[in-house]
Amino acid sequence: MLLKLAFRNIFRNFRRTFFTFIAIAVGLALMLLADSMLSGIDAQSFAKIIDYETGHVKIFQRGYQQDKDNLPLDKLIAVPGKVINEVNRDPAVAGITSRVNFRIMLSDGVDQVPAIGIAVNPADDESVFRLKQGLAQGEFLISSEEAMLVGQKLADDFGVGVGDYLTVLARTKYDTYQALDLRIKGVLQTEDPQIDWYSVVIPLDVGQSSLDLNQGVTEIDIKLKDINEVDSFKKKIAKELPGLEIATWKEMAEDVLAISKAKYSGTFTVFFVIVLISLIGITNTILMAAFERVKEIGTMGAMGMRRGDIIKLFVLEGTMIGLLGSIVGCVLGAILVGFWMVPYGIDFTPYMRQMGPIGYRTTGHFYGQWHWIMFPVAFIFGIVVSALTSIYPAKVASRMEPSEALRK
Repeated sequence: MLLKLAFRNIFRNFRRTFFTFIAIAVGLALMLLADSMLSGIDAQSFAKIIDYETGHVKIFQRGYQQDKDNLPLDKLIAVPGKVINEVNRDPAVAGITSRVNFRIMLSDGVDQVPAIGIAVNPADDESVFRLKQGLAQGEFLISSEEAMLVGQKLADDFGVGVGDYLTVLARTKYDTYQALDLRIKGVLQTEDPQIDWYSVVIPLDVGQSSLDLNQGVTEIDIKLKDINEVDSFKKKIAKELPGLEIATWKEMAEDVLAISKAKYSGTFTVFFVIVLISLIGITNTILMAAFERVKEIGTMGAMGMRRGDIIKLFVLEGTMIGLLGSIVGCVLGAILVGFWMVPYGIDFTPYMRQMGPIGYRTTGHFYGQWHWIMFPVAFIFGIVVSALTSIYPAKVASRMEPSEALRK
């Protein structure tokens, strides 16, 4: 009886009810859209970090990580072949390679730009990283070739392309300067700002000879068959290589993981806004309904309806408005996510280039991701908040004395 009465009552003033549940629906849809975008940015960033920067596990010489931001060349794995052969015997390993990271100045003879040099082994780099798949123009490197790959933004900044020459100025292991005039063999467009905006890639043996490193490398990079085994693999390999430092991709990506955790405060803000919208809208709707139906409430009280039943009636009305808003909000959110955010995303590339890196590994095109768990959460949240918000105006309505209400 109460359910049927509540359903009839919410449509007595359709315009007021409509605007209330639409406000709830829009709030929930925006929350689902924002969550999809943030989840997508997380997934993009983690994939880019693994595919272009860290692999799953890295091996360093002891003490390297304390000074890793300066990319030191005095803490090298001097004989990487021995370590690679030992690690490669592990059945969990899918690929292994070695690299040298170093600071450079990139010049066209007029302008100079600070950048990061990455010396890679063309023979096995593809077993761990996806640099080759990130080529937008040109060809990948081959060993002992005096050539380089440059990131798309660096190429744009200098106005150069495949076949042009740039000068790489770097400090060697012994703090002497070395200048290399290298031909651009390819341009990288990976959507990872660390690569596209700041990196120059050269063959490993060219880097080792130019920087006086002999066979030394700054890191050995490993790709596992199962990414979920990184922590257990790190513990196992640390026992086998006691003189070296082992780091997982999660430890190397602490900045992105910290941003990812911080996003939950943003999600909480959206939740709070929805609560506020529900609080104002439903409180106003129920109170207005109560004052419009003063005589009706008096009649119900005179006929023996208890105060608790009147409260239940108005709470049911608020809950139904929340139910309608939650249904429409989830449907609208699914449409926005499925037909816009996931396939097309939002392009902030021009703004990102002006702002510079923000920690996330994206050059500005944000794609969403389906995060199914948020849909039932948003649906239940909308209903519960609406029901709880209805309690106060319902109590106000229930306090009306039948005799007094009938006289009004």
